[in-house]
Amino acid sequence: MSLPKVAPNDCPQAPGFGVSLRTLILHEACQTAGGIAPLAKLLGVSTMLLDRWLEGEEEAPPEIYQACIEIVLLHEPQQSR
Repeated sequence: MSLPKVAPNDCPQAPGFGVSLRTLILHEACQTAGGIAPLAKLLGVSTMLLDRWLEGEEEAPPEIYQACIEIVLLHEPQQSR
């Protein structure tokens, strides 16, 4: 089993072909927030739960997707350190 590719700020790359728009939104919000832990904090969820959503193991509730859209649209992207 190979490990998923990870961006410099620890966000996994979105799965390839066939990925849902919702999953892409989560991944974009992760990049914008600067990583899994910052996004989990913004969403008020655990990093473990967020990781399951990012990997497509579970569907996030609609309000999470709405919050992610707002994060992407309203926040300045964090620079990788």
